[in-house]
Amino acid sequence: MSGIVYRVLVYLALPFFILFALTRPKIRKSLKERLLPPRIPAELSGAIWIHAASVGEAVIAENLVNYIDRRKGGERFLITTNTYYTRDLLRVKLAGRSSVYSLPFDVPFSLKRFIGNARFKALLIVETEIWPNLLRLARESGIPVIIVNGRISDSTVRQYRRFAFS
Repeated sequence: MSGIVYRVLVYLALPFFILFALTRPKIRKSLKERLLPPRIPAELSGAIWIHAASVGEAVIAENLVNYIDRRKGGERFLITTNTYYTRDLLRVKLAGRSSVYSLPFDVPFSLKRFIGNARFKALLIVETEIWPNLLRLARESGIPVIIVNGRISDSTVRQYRRFAFS
């Protein structure tokens, strides 16, 4: 039930957020890509998806790509970020080794458009970037979710469980 309430609130807030975003150059710069994202190319199906919100998490994401590449080799990576600066930085640093996109907003139609029919081996979330619709869609798509380098207190876990999606 709380999942439905969250989705309704997201859709109700969306027009106000878009108006707000249009007044903020840093948000406006990636607004279209995050609201109406490109579809993931078929060749990325089976890739490891890493979400790194901003620059600090991007360092960890880069290290994860390097580590997994050294250990396994041949893996494909898709990395998402929340900021255009981090997206552009990782596109340069990981050129030819991974595809880097802005993470769509936590709106079901944006996330579904982005993921399409792609099937990822796993979604590695750096730190605690917990987006309810993203996690729900990952679960529905059979994508295992792993939080890397994240911390969460016992009281926060209790709060999340109160609003858990079923």
